[in-house]
Amino acid sequence: MATYKVDVDRRDHFRVNLALPMAYWRETDHIQTKLRPMPVNISGSGMRFVADRSMAVGETVSLRIGLPDRVVPAQAKVVRVEEQSQADVSVSMQFTAIGNQDQERLVDYIFAA
Repeated sequence: MATYKVDVDRRDHFRVNLALPMAYWRETDHIQTKLRPMPVNISGSGMRFVADRSMAVGETVSLRIGLPDRVVPAQAKVVRVEEQSQADVSVSMQFTAIGNQDQERLVDYIFAA
């Protein structure tokens, strides 16, 4: 009898690569109010992007994510950091605080993209 290996994606939400206006800051940074377009890999439960400053796994990051109809505030926990160059790091994070309606809008936007 043949045995087959099945790869299962354990994520709760569909992910997509987009360019979104956004701002992010750590607790030790100044609050960022200006949104700038950034390439991100995003889902309803988290995101990954290349940051211009170092971050540590477990660190809390505040976010402002620009959608066409509003700016979504969120907080996230850094779950993975991968060095890209001397100045840039790829940061993966899981949302820890995002309003239910904001999360629904984000998911709707992702599926429409």
